[in-house]
Amino acid sequence: MRRDVWHALISEVITLHKFIREYGPDEYDKSLFNVYGARKGNDRATTSAINGIARLQALQYLRKLLDDPTKLVQFSYLQNAPLGDIVLQTLAVNYWGGPLVTGFVNTRNQSETRRSDEIADSRNHVFDIDGSVYLQKWMKSPSWGSSISTNFWKNTSVKGLILSKNLVVADLSLTERAAKTSRLKYRVVEKTQATIDAATLQGIPSNIDLFKVGMLNLLSSPLMI
Repeated sequence: MRRDVWHALISEVITLHKFIREYGPDEYDKSLFNVYGARKGNDRATTSAINGIARLQALQYLRKLLDDPTKLVQFSYLQNAPLGDIVLQTLAVNYWGGPLVTGFVNTRNQSETRRSDEIADSRNHVFDIDGSVYLQKWMKSPSWGSSISTNFWKNTSVKGLILSKNLVVADLSLTERAAKTSRLKYRVVEKTQATIDAATLQGIPSNIDLFKVGMLNLLSSPLMI
């Protein structure tokens, strides 16, 4: 178990950097200045991973770990979880998303407006429930182009009272909604795997393989030709 915990900790650190590289803006991307709070996105993601590692170590100390410690650290778990990429997308919007900054004060204390065409065209940006913006140019992960991702972000309306992006009364935040969808998908995968395992015990795959071999031999015989 100690070895499994160390593996989970190392895996979480590696997966954290992979998440930042795949879902976060480049470190020197100037568009970070166009979204309020986006420059703290890396710190938010890192803090989340640190909290997960601390929780795992606390449970290890209390000897209340699961069979698979990786399930207790979010980035490592979501990497292979059903629809985990949708949850990672909502986390990215949570960490790097924020209100658009449409103006700034220059060195002469004169108010100026700065908004590029890329930022102004908001049709393809992603919005959190509180109006926070995650820019289209930050969507480097191929997962953003999937039909599941498109359908999820098209149905982001919330019926409850929105107090913040992480606090909704009478409804769920986007991350909570994505996590719930992933859990439901995981249950379907578990049932499917159980069916496959039961069929394996009964020898069904062996019979299918034997049938395939017989058909191939029959099709390749001189009589069939």
